[in-house]
Amino acid sequence: MRCFPVLALCTAFLLPAASIHAQPIIAQLSGLPNPQHVIDFGANLYPNFTNITTQFAGITVTHARYFTTGVSNNLIGGFLTNDFSGAPDMLRIQFASPIHDLSFVYHQISTVRPSVFRAVLQGVTVASFSNLSNQTQPNNYFGFTNVVFDELQLDFVSDFNVDTLAFNDGATCTFRNGTGINPPDFACTTLPILGTNWQSTIATNAGTISTFLAFAPGGPQAGSPFLGGELLVQLVPAPIPIAGAGTFSIAIPAVNSLSGVHLATQGVRLDNIGGSPTFVLLNALDLVLGL
Repeated sequence: MRCFPVLALCTAFLLPAASIHAQPIIAQLSGLPNPQHVIDFGANLYPNFTNITTQFAGITVTHARYFTTGVSNNLIGGFLTNDFSGAPDMLRIQFASPIHDLSFVYHQISTVRPSVFRAVLQGVTVASFSNLSNQTQPNNYFGFTNVVFDELQLDFVSDFNVDTLAFNDGATCTFRNGTGINPPDFACTTLPILGTNWQSTIATNAGTISTFLAFAPGGPQAGSPFLGGELLVQLVPAPIPIAGAGTFSIAIPAVNSLSGVHLATQGVRLDNIGGSPTFVLLNALDLVLGL
């Protein structure tokens, strides 16, 4: 493939695993913020206990029936429930194309053992976890982020309720700033779409000497004190810095296999403060390459 001018950065796009850090959503009070797609299963769209397979665009469902209720512990209107067709007790939701983030409401009805959640890509499990929950707890959002997959497999126990599938499948740019002590001066001006130039900016001031964009193959981190601010990306492997004058334009290869790859970035500014050149850590931007 033809790489873009910054040769070192090309390596960041080609790292198959280091750029992807699967993060499960386990028993949370809410699902994905601002998802690109939501399937909420409506209300009264079908008679109760209608078998569900391909009625909802973009997904194919196995081992589920439709049911409508009022609002009940994050179930809102229609939802999926067991079809009681016998073993294996596995709900499968296959997506028409790969996704990279998913959350959903899940009621575990029986508590005799944990439920098992798997993210599967082309028949291979790429992330999984188990959890013992119940039907009444309010923290009943589950799912996966930062991993590319095309099928959810859920080993339920006796019975289940599932609602509000929220997922992302395209290019995204997510602002992240730890505890908020870093200046929020690093921003996307375009999305990281395959085959285009991804553009971003760092706000400058009268004392700015230079600006830097750091790509971190090691992925994001929650934030640790560093240079008077917070480091928001991993230092191993070492981040790849790109110097600029406040604006950046980086070509992304038009390679479909890169769709869904996650990259963590952080902005850095070199300012003249009190006569001394000083590095100022800015916010992070978490990118997902896509179409």
